[in-house]
Amino acid sequence: MFLPFLSRRARLLGRTALTCLALGVPVAGLAQTAETAAKTTDADTGTTALAPITVKGAGDGTGPVTSADPVTATGSANPMPVTEIPQSVSVVSDATLKASNADKLDGALGYVAGVVGQPYGYDSDTNWIFVRGFQATATGSFQDGLPNYSYAFGGFYIDPVLVERIEVLKGAASVLYGGANPGGIVNYVTKAPDGSDRGSATFGLDSEGRVWATLDKTGHLDDTTDYRLIAKSERVDGHGMFDAGFHGVLSGSLRKRLDSGAELSFGIDYTRVDESHAGSAWLPYYGTVAATDFGSIPRDFNTGEPGHDSYSRNQLMLRFGWKQQIGAWQVENKARLARSDVSEDSVYAYGYAGYALTPTDAAGTLSRLVFDQHSKTTEFADDLHATRTVQWAGAEHSLTFGAAYKYFRLDQVQASATGTALTVVDPQYGAAQPAAVPYIDQPLTQNQLGVYAQDQIRWGAGWIATLNARYDWIRTEAGTNAATGAAGSTRTDTKASYRLGLARNLPGGWTPYVSASSCFNPQIVNDSNGAKTSPETGRQVEAGVKWAPNRDFLLTAAVFDIRRKGVSQSAYDSGTGGYVYSQIGEVRSRGAEIEAQGRIAEGLKMTLALTKMNIEVQDDIDPTLIGKTPYSMPEEMAALKLDWTPGALPDWTFSGGVRWTGGSWADNADTLRVPPRAVYDIGVSHAFGDGWSANLAIRNVTDKTYVASCQTAYWCYYGERRNASLSITKTF
Repeated sequence: MFLPFLSRRARLLGRTALTCLALGVPVAGLAQTAETAAKTTDADTGTTALAPITVKGAGDGTGPVTSADPVTATGSANPMPVTEIPQSVSVVSDATLKASNADKLDGALGYVAGVVGQPYGYDSDTNWIFVRGFQATATGSFQDGLPNYSYAFGGFYIDPVLVERIEVLKGAASVLYGGANPGGIVNYVTKAPDGSDRGSATFGLDSEGRVWATLDKTGHLDDTTDYRLIAKSERVDGHGMFDAGFHGVLSGSLRKRLDSGAELSFGIDYTRVDESHAGSAWLPYYGTVAATDFGSIPRDFNTGEPGHDSYSRNQLMLRFGWKQQIGAWQVENKARLARSDVSEDSVYAYGYAGYALTPTDAAGTLSRLVFDQHSKTTEFADDLHATRTVQWAGAEHSLTFGAAYKYFRLDQVQASATGTALTVVDPQYGAAQPAAVPYIDQPLTQNQLGVYAQDQIRWGAGWIATLNARYDWIRTEAGTNAATGAAGSTRTDTKASYRLGLARNLPGGWTPYVSASSCFNPQIVNDSNGAKTSPETGRQVEAGVKWAPNRDFLLTAAVFDIRRKGVSQSAYDSGTGGYVYSQIGEVRSRGAEIEAQGRIAEGLKMTLALTKMNIEVQDDIDPTLIGKTPYSMPEEMAALKLDWTPGALPDWTFSGGVRWTGGSWADNADTLRVPPRAVYDIGVSHAFGDGWSANLAIRNVTDKTYVASCQTAYWCYYGERRNASLSITKTF
């Protein structure tokens, strides 16, 4: 009876789309001209082929961030500076992650415009992210430009220790990645050998009981072979957990240069999670946002059961890369094979006694559900493309052609039961829970093949046109549900997507731009209705300006309008005992963003993010919701952070920031309001001795109690309380 409400992941990840396949190759010729590049001329066509080169110092978008306007491979089929991509792109560096002692990647996005990280508070095993009003956790998560697609409980967790940088491409991105979130995507760039010989070891702890140690070493095996080794061991605790848990990461990678000029790369990443979940979630609106007769539910109140709750993840990823100059073409292939095995047993609250929205007794007795699941996920992604630059018709054309393939399979079992009650006032744990009964025992599979092309055209006094086209074939299969005997479905879809962008580099570092792009999002539906459910579609129009007066500062201002159409919706039919599906849903996200980061004075750096959105339901099964704002999503956000290194104290850096988040709704009818909040962060770091440094970071320094968001009046989620963390690092 409670199937729609069973999982913190299923609540948002159900019926999501096939994620995109990757592009983004180190391609050359970003600033190349016919006069400076090696070239050959075709006598028949009159075109001039320019040998691809890489701009010196620009990199390929995979290494450490050394500029406020870094080269990125996330927003284009070939690497280029952020200022030349005709969409908003934000980059969070590894240095920023370390300065905050980041324990999760979604918590590191608080100073990025248009992005909401940790919308459900602290969740130790999932990176929850919204971009421009749309959930990007499932269909907007990528690693090295290849998809980290997830559905229900099947997916992959990325630890901060593995990440060189986080890149957020905002808006429709299907032309680059296939099926994807309409609001944008988040790409985690994995640390890899970078040609240097260096290492670091870190030990840290925080006020929640977290303790961690990491090792990161990169170097050379010989003149043609580089390596990188990464290890992390972490004790996780606090946040309402019953018992401490464990996170562990082991990673190794090699890069080999061959005599032929080819470059090969290999990597293996293993992640192990063993813990009990934090319980400061799944709490009613009345008792968190609104007080009751018994007061408010404590911030770290755990609705679970210590003898029952458990979570286990074993995850392995194998990475492969190859690139080679073949004639005038730069050819690259990258691939990843990933496997995760996740088991979870949990008990969580579902309103008050009798599933009521308000307390039914003075003790605040909560109804609870038992939920157990086991998910095995296999994903293979591959991207092959070739790039060359030619002179034709008075313009320089950087051409990219490629093909991308993705395979996703989830074997899942989900089971539920009605659990025992638990009182908020003087809770008594230890009651035996009933055995969960499976209601899903089913394989799900998606295959996607896409072919794509990009032409980046440069001419005249700084004009840049970016033209993209892509065509995808998608096959989605839901097998027979062995738990119920219900038949599955098979569906095949084809979709075209595009992007048209125009920009101009002006004196003084100004680059105004405009773009139009489309997206689609294939749906997974567990039963036979999947054969009738076509992909969601959408489009974005964006205009803005980027200003990079020097390599140490970047400002971006943008306005956008996103339309998400064909949203798959379902309503329970009591007459048939099943769900009726419709695709009349439409949501519009319209807004403006300003983002700035970099040095504004000697020793002083600033990070600024301002967001104003209007998110509105345009069409819905329930006509009374038209014109309303969907729950959970704030429409206004602002953040400012300053980092100061005094001239008299060059080994010290002091930081302070404020993150303000506007109010949101707890229901789609917009009757229950979640209030806005301001959260303050401070930090200080000190370099001392021979390669030693210490870093203190305090989030929510005033220890403000607030609700991050609600999903209906049944489930609200407290934001993270004050967390002070200290790390000591030795570089060598």
